[in-house]
Formats: sequence, C-alpha cells, structure tokens
Amino acid sequence: MTSSDIADVVVLGDGLVGLSCARAVAARGHSCVLVGRHRIGAASGAAAGLIAPTVDPARGAALAFTVAARDRYASFLDELRGATGHDVPLALDGILRLPKDERDVRAMAGDDTAASRWLSSDDVAALEPALLAPFGARFHPRDARVDNRRLLQALNAAIALADLPRVEADAVRLEMADVHATVELDSGRRIRTAHVVVATGAWAPYLNGLPRPLPVRPLRGQMMALATPTHLPHPLTRPVFGHGGYLVPRPLEQQVLVGSTSETVGFTTGTTDAALAGFRRLAGRLVPALARADEARSWSGFRPMTLDGLPIIGLDPEAPALVYACGHSRNGILLAPLTGDVVAALISGDPPSHDLTPFSPSRFVPQTRALS
Repeated sequence: MTSSDIADVVVLGDGLVGLSCARAVAARGHSCVLVGRHRIGAASGAAAGLIAPTVDPARGAALAFTVAARDRYASFLDELRGATGHDVPLALDGILRLPKDERDVRAMAGDDTAASRWLSSDDVAALEPALLAPFGARFHPRDARVDNRRLLQALNAAIALADLPRVEADAVRLEMADVHATVELDSGRRIRTAHVVVATGAWAPYLNGLPRPLPVRPLRGQMMALATPTHLPHPLTRPVFGHGGYLVPRPLEQQVLVGSTSETVGFTTGTTDAALAGFRRLAGRLVPALARADEARSWSGFRPMTLDGLPIIGLDPEAPALVYACGHSRNGILLAPLTGDVVAALISGDPPSHDLTPFSPSRFVPQTRALS
C-alpha cells in the first residue's frame, strides 16, 4: 500500500465484529482494507463466548435481532469451515439460570415458552449432577456458546485466505466528504474510501473527525479459568448463570470459566485479588467440586458499553460514507456475524433484512448534547 491508497471499504477494528464485517463486505465483491492493531484488553479474546439472547433479553426489534443473530451462527460457522478448514464447535446444550432464593423463584418460574422453561431441582440434578440448584432453574435450551478464541483464529484465517489487505495501525482521523471519506492512520498513511466502517469497540469514541459523539465507554470485566478436577465424575456441560456471575465449561481445555465483573475503571487492565476470590466463592457455591480447583489463568477485557446497552449499527444520517458497527456492550460475540451481514448489505445499497431502528447512530444525540 502507498501513502494515498484507494479502496471501496475500509474497516477499522480487527476484533470479531470488524473481521466479520470485512469478510462479509469482501464476499460481496467490494475491495476492502482491514485496519487494526491488537490491543490489550480487547473484548473479542477476553469474552466467555456466550450466545445467549434469551437469558437477559432485549425488547421488541432488538430482541428479534439478537435471536436472529443466534440462529445465524450455525451457518456462519459452516461457511468458515468450508472456507478455511477451521472447525469451531457450536455447543447447543442450552444455558441454565439459577434463582437466588424462593422470592426469585416466584419471579422466574412463570410460564414455559419455546425460549425457556422451568426445571425443578430434581430436573436440574438429572441434567447437571455437579450443580447445586436447590431452588430449580430456568432452562434456555436454544441459547449456546462458542469458543471465541478459536472463532478469532478462524476469521483471521478467512481474511488471510481471501487476500484482504491488512494494515497494522490505528486510525487517528476521518475526513468526511459527501460521497467518500479519507482515513488517516497513525503512520501518516491516508486511505480514500467510499465507505468506512467503525468497528473499534471501546475505542470507537476516540477517533477524531466523527460527525457525532459516540457514548461508548469501556467496562472492565475480569475472569478466571479453573482447571476441572480430574476426579469429577460428572463435569459441568453447559453454562450456568447464578447470583453474582456465571460458569462456562470449556471441555476441550478441561477448564471452567468464571466471571465476570463490571467495572468503570477506564482502560486500566489487570485483575484484582478481591474479584478472583469472589469468583472462587461463586464457583464453589454453584459446583462444590470446584471449591478447591486450581486456577489455570485469569484476565480482563473491556466491553464497549453504550448508554442503553445496545450496539450502534447503521449509516450515519449526516455522512453516508460512514457506517457504525460498534458499542456491542455484552453481546459482541453473539452479534458479530449478523452485524457483518447487515453492514455488507448497507454498503451494497440493499434494504436491511432486519429492523435496525433500536441501533440507530442518531438515537443518542439528545442525551449526548444535553450532557455536553
């Protein structure tokens, strides 16, 4: 590449959302440049891999979008497998959500639906013998999990095999015109493009030249992986949400992930003794056999949180060359493949296949201007 390049599309950000966007855009025949630099604490590699739209559901069109995103996953992984040979398993065992106490039971039991049903404590014991669930649990059979690190590897392989140009750099400034944009990188390189996709997660607001403020902030999440005890006759097989956190089994690694905190600490990386001790208590309370399990590793990452917890997806109404795909909050893993599809459709001039109104880039303007 030269100091003044031209491309149909420039995708900023090389996490799962950015990679998914670049892959989908290139599949539609657009020339695409992927710009990104690995950042410590980026959410894609730090997440637990949950695909859980019904555990803590959104409402209306946002819920429909998240459910569609979950249902897109199987075909998306099949496409990656066919293109790269990378097999990223999709665990379709469902997810359990435990009540804290009897009052919680009354709130959670409710009516059974296609999305979830109530299980008695005996039902839970039959499903997960190692799990302590004296009050029963809500079971979400269609929700799933994926190994996000293997997914990152597969998507990076897909980008490489497609010969997409990649630039290891940070974008520092956008210059917007009526029908194009120019991206300036920290190296001084400039790329002129018909469309630029902002998919830089928690770092999205720091790009100079955006036509509107982006109310996205980093929310640190700490996590721990415990080694599954070798003597455990019935290891945990599906994710469990309990009061104060969740457990996610990683059977191929013989580990159980425990998380997660939600901390407003800016971009301060690392873990704390207090959080890790809390994870141990949580794991031991839910699965007593994990009370003394060895710690395999611990880490933290930054969720890109918006004011309403929903992502920012769509064309900028004042700058049609600019497409947002950021602020995915707690659902970046879930929403990445479908976000890529939607962004590629918008860039190609196709009508959106889903209602994107809840994710509109302009929905925050009154709040952000009022705060400024």
